[in-house]
Amino acid sequence: MQNRARWIGIVTALMVISLGCGLVDLAGQLMSPTETPVPTELPMLADTATAVPTETEETFPPTETSTPQASDEDKTPTEKATSTPEPASDATSLEITNDTGLDIWYLFVAPSKEDMWGDDRLGDEILRAGETTVVEELTPGTYDVQALDEDEEIIETVWEIDLEGTSTLTLVGGALLDVENLADVTIAELYISPVDADTWGDNALSASIPPGEISTIESIPTGWYDLRTVDPTGETVESVYNVELTGENTWEVVGKAPLPDNAVLRFEDAFDDNRNSWGEIENEDVHHMAPADGTYCTEIKVEQLTAWEWYEPYRTDEFVAEVACQIEGETDATCGLGFGPDGDNLYWFEVSPIEQTYALFFLYNDEWQDPLIDWTVSKHIADIPDVGWNMLSMERIGDTISVYVNGIWLGDVEETSLDTGRIGIGGATYDEPGVTVCLDDLRVWELE
Repeated sequence: MQNRARWIGIVTALMVISLGCGLVDLAGQLMSPTETPVPTELPMLADTATAVPTETEETFPPTETSTPQASDEDKTPTEKATSTPEPASDATSLEITNDTGLDIWYLFVAPSKEDMWGDDRLGDEILRAGETTVVEELTPGTYDVQALDEDEEIIETVWEIDLEGTSTLTLVGGALLDVENLADVTIAELYISPVDADTWGDNALSASIPPGEISTIESIPTGWYDLRTVDPTGETVESVYNVELTGENTWEVVGKAPLPDNAVLRFEDAFDDNRNSWGEIENEDVHHMAPADGTYCTEIKVEQLTAWEWYEPYRTDEFVAEVACQIEGETDATCGLGFGPDGDNLYWFEVSPIEQTYALFFLYNDEWQDPLIDWTVSKHIADIPDVGWNMLSMERIGDTISVYVNGIWLGDVEETSLDTGRIGIGGATYDEPGVTVCLDDLRVWELE
């Protein structure tokens, strides 16, 4: 258990490849994202020939991983502790006062080293607002405390309290958020918006946060939020989505990763027209539509299928590529960005908005290898159906492949199998067919 969450002429060709298993739900550390991209820049476009589709099929690689340890958010009143501390010879107790204004129906006090909350300390009792209870026969050490209401919703969680002898704790409800600015720009505004809200709401800061400084926001009602920081020019520094605020929380804002100094823009397309001959391809499995209204969309009609189109003419060994992606509706479908020489050899970066997970797969000689990065949770990924755009980025420098979402670095791997290649963009279905994946704002940089 943790005390604080750390969030911290163009030619295109169609490729489709069948998949063999669904997404795996994984628990992961909270991380700090950046802006949800709604591309506004217009591209410099080149005339091109019509795309020529090709197709291949292959079994998708297994993505199952070992079951992770339960995270702090996974604890529920029904789970049992893996061990119970023995009573100490010198009695240790914790006096808890309910000053939340709500009745506490379930109260858990568990050693911080444990993965489960253990038994409800109140038993058949209810700790009414304003009342006090004492939890006795504790072993001296570090504990976590969680209080729930009648509906088993969290009222407050307090992490890592050092207990020895008689200690007291007052539960006040609400959450505290420390915002630590590790970016190289000033944070001028902070928005804390409930996940079901239609707008970001009001700025929560009374003063700006310079680089290296921390600002604390108190008395935030416990709940699930989307968070956003903005610099003095109005540009988003970083955002996180679907984050639970309870007790004490810290958000380390690192900001967007910069482009390499030697990056030279070679291509961009905002899909305002179809000068680059995307799409207009349909068969029984996939319909690549012609770009319209500033987006390029593909309907994947069947389940367990990955479909992409190549950005053909530009081949390189070192590059940065990015594309914005949105999936229509709440579905387990994914957005994808790839790099490879042909349809049998491909590095494929996937993002699942509804799961807030990402992975990096490797197709080699027409066979999927073990994932280079298995499914991993990132709160940088916007999970807002039909509204949220995510910017997927892939970078290759030397033998290192790095992946980013919304400007935030997620991870990298060393991989030398494919020397040069081209860029592919698209998406994938898993257990749900009939999904539309829309793309925008494609850019490719060469590293000189």
